Amino acid sequence: MPKTNALPSESELQAMICLLDDTDQEVVEEVSKALLLRGPQVVPFLESAWIGDLPLIARERIEELIHQIQWNQCKEALLAWNLGDQEDLLTALIWIARIRYPDLDESELRNRLESLRIEIWMEMNPCMTALEKVRVINHVLFKIHGFRGNTANYNDPQNSCLNKVLESRKGNPIVLCCIYMWLATKMEMPVVGVNLPQHFILAYLDDVTEDISAPKALFYINAFNKGMVFGEKEIERFLELIHLPANPRYFRPCTHHDIVIRVLNNLIHGYSESGKQEASKELVELRDVLVEENPWRTLHPEDQTHPNTEENPGSEDADRHGPNDKDPGDKDPGDKDPKGFSDFD
Repeated sequence: MPKTNALPSESELQAMICLLDDTDQEVVEEVSKALLLRGPQVVPFLESAWIGDLPLIARERIEELIHQIQWNQCKEALLAWNLGDQEDLLTALIWIARIRYPDLDESELRNRLESLRIEIWMEMNPCMTALEKVRVINHVLFKIHGFRGNTANYNDPQNSCLNKVLESRKGNPIVLCCIYMWLATKMEMPVVGVNLPQHFILAYLDDVTEDISAPKALFYINAFNKGMVFGEKEIERFLELIHLPANPRYFRPCTHHDIVIRVLNNLIHGYSESGKQEASKELVELRDVLVEENPWRTLHPEDQTHPNTEENPGSEDADRHGPNDKDPGDKDPGDKDPKGFSDFD
């Protein structure tokens, strides 16, 4: 929605806000439209008015306006990211988190990540093997800081919000993988996301492979289970257990766009499970636009993450409990390896 740069005076804004309890619906709609056009800059005025002495109907309309303004801001930012080179995954994840937490402190979030990066960098040695480097990240992330999969409340939308995962140190597979991947990339480690159905994982690529169009994974990493390392055979066994063929795309790197869509699928599923159908519906619409307007979708159409139906959002491309994780329905939040993923460590 286009916004106007002209911000009315405080007295004019107050007058407009007072009209939100008008009995004439046309007046309310015109005022609401005018406030929406001003975008985020009017939110502080709306919030101040909300805590003032206003009729209930006006307060409800203010709440809806604030939500709509903040939603539009997030949507526009994600659409702009989608139409760009899609390289900056962290920025996209921050905007997704802002959908639920509009007052998110981006500086604090980035500082948390930077602090983890420095700790890992202090432990790194250029002569380390790939597995030794992974052990360093695992030690800092999972042993020192206690990051872990949230098996007790697996479908909580909070698990898909980067800021809350960094605060609570609990999350779902894909956001834990995103944190791990960001840190590994900062260490110049070739770690990428893999869109395995029902459980997002990471691959540590063989950087000496000759065929750059089909990168080979040295091994895979499950950030949801403390950085457990495993191989292709374990993925094949997992796919057999969930009755899916061993499609090549389940073993190779996915795009940042795939990751964004899958995070949204997890949010959609989480909101649906908690009965928040309106929030789920908004996200379905956003996800579908991001898929349809992805400028890179024609490069590798066979690898595109397709949105699922609204009735069953994210049935394949959302995270469930995975091949080496405790069933989220179990009360014991500890990890186990019921399906045989080997730990190379």
